[in-house]
Amino acid sequence: MSMWTHIRGTVEVSVPGRTQAEIDYILQTVLDHLPRVTGSEKDMEVYINRHKGHNSSCSHDEYQMRTNNLMNWRGYKDKDGWLETQDIYTLVVHGDLRDRLLKETIKEFMNWLCRLSKRILVESVLVNIEAYDESFLINESGCDTPYWKMNESPSWANDTKEPAWWEHLMWKRFGDWSLPLEHIVKYYSCPEADAEFFKRFEEDD
Repeated sequence: MSMWTHIRGTVEVSVPGRTQAEIDYILQTVLDHLPRVTGSEKDMEVYINRHKGHNSSCSHDEYQMRTNNLMNWRGYKDKDGWLETQDIYTLVVHGDLRDRLLKETIKEFMNWLCRLSKRILVESVLVNIEAYDESFLINESGCDTPYWKMNESPSWANDTKEPAWWEHLMWKRFGDWSLPLEHIVKYYSCPEADAEFFKRFEEDD
């Protein structure tokens, strides 16, 4: 007879990004690179649920341009529209893991959760891991939890200037510009940007 462990629960996270597409992309990429929580037949699964509505808005787009591609309050693109984003997600974790002892699954799940907590901000965790006659419950929320405190701030918000894991997923602004280097080279006359771009181009060859 097989041994089984079961995981049921939710993890609420806050994800960085300047547009909804960028936020979605960063979250999915972080999840794709987390360690597995395994079973002999199937691993733990994670379902992504973005909260409804928005919790941030800006009158300019991610390039700091005011355009007619942003949404107004009626849901139409308009010159007086807003860039609205939602960065809160509830991750539903679910697993029926065959041929695993409770202590093995706890160890793998805690590894998964701690890695997640370092890469994006974990707001709350409510997860139960159980076997035949024993269980392990994680019920944590708020800024005093170890998961919140594990989060690594981005380079522009910490003293060491060390980048967070996800920073490479965002295009970088160049100098005092609000635009990426490639846009400056393509659309503006800026000798410093041209020099930097072709320097990088040569380094890639």
